Amino acid sequence: MPANYRAGIIGHTGRGNYGHGLDTAYQGLPNVDVVAVADPDAEGRAAAAQRTGASHSFADYHQMLSQMELDLVNVCPRWVDQHAEMVIACAEAGVKGIFSEKPFARTLAEADAMLAACERHNTRLAVAHRRANPYELHARQLIDNGLIGDVQMIRRHGKADRRAGAMDLIVLGTHLLDDIRFFAASDVLWAHAHVTQDGRELTSADIHEGDEGVGLIAGNGLAAYFVFQNGVTAHLDSYRSDDNDTRERVNWLGLEIHGSSGVLSLRTAPLGELYHYPYRQWLPGDRDGSWERISLPEWDLNADGQPRSVSEKFQLNNRVFVEELICAIEEDRQVTAVTNGHDARAVLEMIMAIHESQRVRGRVDFPLKNRENPYALWLEEED
Repeated sequence: MPANYRAGIIGHTGRGNYGHGLDTAYQGLPNVDVVAVADPDAEGRAAAAQRTGASHSFADYHQMLSQMELDLVNVCPRWVDQHAEMVIACAEAGVKGIFSEKPFARTLAEADAMLAACERHNTRLAVAHRRANPYELHARQLIDNGLIGDVQMIRRHGKADRRAGAMDLIVLGTHLLDDIRFFAASDVLWAHAHVTQDGRELTSADIHEGDEGVGLIAGNGLAAYFVFQNGVTAHLDSYRSDDNDTRERVNWLGLEIHGSSGVLSLRTAPLGELYHYPYRQWLPGDRDGSWERISLPEWDLNADGQPRSVSEKFQLNNRVFVEELICAIEEDRQVTAVTNGHDARAVLEMIMAIHESQRVRGRVDFPLKNRENPYALWLEEED
């Protein structure tokens, strides 16, 4: 085991930048030296080198990988269109561990290739979903301890802002779909979905290139139904709201876990608010019990008692990911305590299943046979 790990940072200023603080995830870790950053934008590259303390900087990440003999690399851009090439290049360069921003990939074919490259080169891979957030972990513990009985159904809601529908699904839905898999504790068996544009059926004229390099998308409203192998079901919706209260829209971003004897609600995901209702279904009037907020002061507050900022919470979350990545390398095992590459591909498969179900107008079974973008296939079929 090396006394220190040599880490590199890949960013792209103007095309996803450095994600949610992935470039500074190693700050304070005594066994990791950030030695290099790569960014084609000169100004962004200089700023990243200053933030991370890296002594080397490159305009081309391929040059960084070939010259620096790195153990760890963080693939930071939020834009997804370069993730596959970056992850595969890191694995082929002999990098031991990769921490990648979400979304993981644009298509299942890309995700398949990324995982295959990591497996060929024995590279560990973690993806920045928020399954490791303390509120998610505490909710999982409460479920395991029987607080809400047997998990039966999970309901997920989008943020209901201008990105409602397809963009909400790929950008923010990755977190909550990963949570759905985490709480269902099973793999998806089949799915059925309905995607709409302004409340009407989609047509090929609605298909367009999405923002942030996500590829072809369509629809500003959607509803989906998933059935898991263990019988748990999940419902997902994403529709735009006319409510202009930003705080309310943030609160909508979350999910409810319905058990045989109670409900848990996680709000403002992925940063965390947790509520418990002591009956199987919520009814107006609260019956004999009301929603109880469950707080985790050790997460919400700093040591001085002041509220922890959003950026501080992201920093702590990212620390969990890189520490687990290092443990997986040293113990020669798969990443397990946080979202790994296989988990991220499974989330992408749920996303693609929604659009594939709309394309074929029916139920789709897992694993999906179509590994490409469903809308690209739709357009090909119309030509």
